Amino acid sequence: MKNNKRPKGVPLEKRLEGLTPSFQCFHVEEPKLVFGGGNLSVDPKSGLESFGPYDADQTGVKPINLGIIGTGEGIGEFQSFLERAKEPVSPGLNTRGKTLDPHTHPDFPGWAEGRTFGANFLCGSNMYHRSIHLEYFMNAINAAKEEAKIKEVVRLVMKEIEALNNLEPAPQVIVVVLPPEVEKQIAHVGVAMSRRRIVLSPKEKFLKSLKAESDKGQGTFNFGFDVEEESPVIRGFWNFHHAFKAHAMKFVVPTQMIWQTTLHEQNQASLMWNLFTALYYKAGNSPWRLQMLPDTTCYVGVSFYKERPFGKADMHTSLAQVFGAGDGIVLQGDKAVFDKSKGDASPHLTEAGAESLLKQALEKYALQHGVLPTRVVIHKSSKYWPEELAGFRKAAKGIYRHDFLAFGDLDTRFMRVGRRPVVRGTVIVLGKGNYLVYTNGFIPYLRSYPSKRIPCPLEIIEHHGDSPPLLVCSEILSLTKLNWNSCWFGSSAPITIRFARDVGRVLAELPTDGSIVPKTKYRYYM
Repeated sequence: MKNNKRPKGVPLEKRLEGLTPSFQCFHVEEPKLVFGGGNLSVDPKSGLESFGPYDADQTGVKPINLGIIGTGEGIGEFQSFLERAKEPVSPGLNTRGKTLDPHTHPDFPGWAEGRTFGANFLCGSNMYHRSIHLEYFMNAINAAKEEAKIKEVVRLVMKEIEALNNLEPAPQVIVVVLPPEVEKQIAHVGVAMSRRRIVLSPKEKFLKSLKAESDKGQGTFNFGFDVEEESPVIRGFWNFHHAFKAHAMKFVVPTQMIWQTTLHEQNQASLMWNLFTALYYKAGNSPWRLQMLPDTTCYVGVSFYKERPFGKADMHTSLAQVFGAGDGIVLQGDKAVFDKSKGDASPHLTEAGAESLLKQALEKYALQHGVLPTRVVIHKSSKYWPEELAGFRKAAKGIYRHDFLAFGDLDTRFMRVGRRPVVRGTVIVLGKGNYLVYTNGFIPYLRSYPSKRIPCPLEIIEHHGDSPPLLVCSEILSLTKLNWNSCWFGSSAPITIRFARDVGRVLAELPTDGSIVPKTKYRYYM
């Protein structure tokens, strides 16, 4: 009779040792951040509390003037929130009534007298308050269609932003507090865009039919049809946040949108950490920098966004996000191309498009730093076509050190023996140029894994370049800590690709008539 009992006294680790396959792996040390006075910490919150921001003014406390737009009640509640944040605030209790872990959810130390940010956040002057009566908001959301509701609320708010933007001096950041009535009507709009049916105009239907016949090799020659111009059709206003950010680019002053109900979230300390970090950055400041990223390397994230955020929208545009030692830069590139005959349904660039996009990125880098980089690193959201590699190499001619990496999705999970998940910073080598990087996982510094799901690694599916895996994976982990829209320990993806989808959706909301020129500074998209 077969004995199915497990052998007694044999630890699980020993039983696993003889199993195949085996993989080479290594661990990347948690990247350090630079704060005031050149002091270092791996944790943004600890660093800010202990040393202040990277660009702290040693001569005194810098004022940050905030403009506020909202109902009278909303303005008052934000002022009260700002007043509460002057002094230390505890995170409170979780949904089960238990105290939150102080390592992952520390107290907010307050900002009064220059604490934490070395700045005073000011909104006391009535000159910087623009009140919108609730009745006007209610009229705006009375429209029948969701797009019309969003359009009317955006129009209402933009008039007040323009008034604050034209002041001398203007506020450094404009905070827009939206009432619960508006939140209930439009906060959810745009969440399920991928399942939405596309409505084409007659002109678009005609041109699409021509293309379909041409692709089949049937009946249409390129006679250069002149299609009669249509009357203007309302486009955009698919999601309030994205439309708000797109239309606010008409003005110089960056904006911060917040729902009035958010000011009463249970975990007030975490809300304050995230909100004041974002406000400090949007005011033109630098909360922290990365220690290991050299000033002479240009990091470029290349991705694509749909010009209309629907599931079957077929028009894609390339997008580059450029990061170095300074502020992040956003650039639009050429239209994407598709070729299913290559066994790849993802959008790609032509050789000329790839060359043009990287040239733009290098020009912006040189303008910001005064000199071209000595090394270029590209993070791309899909595989490279040979034409794309050729175009990128042409653009980087004369810059002999470069690494071109492509990211993919992996459904496979690796498990760690024991009770704790894989440690953040673990890298598993699957093959040449093919690595898994655990940007999520157990964080020794926080003594916990701050999630309830099994950690999902990032997969590098291609690596074209001479730098060792340790260097390129260390840079990826470092770039997960450049999310100035929050004060979290580290994001799940590097900043080069982390916000590509949201940035693309903001660009998709821009008017097609070119009346609004998209900003290049990253703070306008947050």
